[in-house]
Amino acid sequence: MEKIDVLNEFGLRTGEVIERKEIHKLGKLHRAVHFYLFNKSNKLLLQKRSQKADHLPEIYSISVVGHIKAGESSFQALKREVNEELGLETEKLNIEFLFSFRQDYKINPNYIDKQFNDIYCCFHDFEIKDLNYEKETIVDFKLVSIEEFKLMLKSDQLLSSIYLNEFNDLVYFLKNRF
Repeated sequence: MEKIDVLNEFGLRTGEVIERKEIHKLGKLHRAVHFYLFNKSNKLLLQKRSQKADHLPEIYSISVVGHIKAGESSFQALKREVNEELGLETEKLNIEFLFSFRQDYKINPNYIDKQFNDIYCCFHDFEIKDLNYEKETIVDFKLVSIEEFKLMLKSDQLLSSIYLNEFNDLVYFLKNRF
């Protein structure tokens, strides 16, 4: 099982390390990475989660989302997750850190997300057909404009509204790109 560092209210490690499932069941603070990958046409890559996903199954998510394992840095986790979920070599990507924020979100009684999210983005020339992705956890991809993404966020049927909180700052930091 994946072990995760428990954090204090300032985002610093407490020394406590517990399993991923327990950290959500207990609603303990931890850190995650959110990655927004845009293609050369400024379209955002979304992934559709499989039925097997432990939270928010069968709906779209942003390009990559992942937890930071115990002892791992945010950027190390991001590189690992991008490679695992998309099969992309991060050395060839110009990844930018945008911002961090804390979010508390109760998905269900056994999955309480209390986490600091580190938000990264990248603009890269890629094709969906070239992605070497985790077929057990991802069932589809789609490319959407930032306007389409915003509409999907408001529906909460196609895409989780969990990303709504970070959307305005994402647009703020990327305003010169669209």
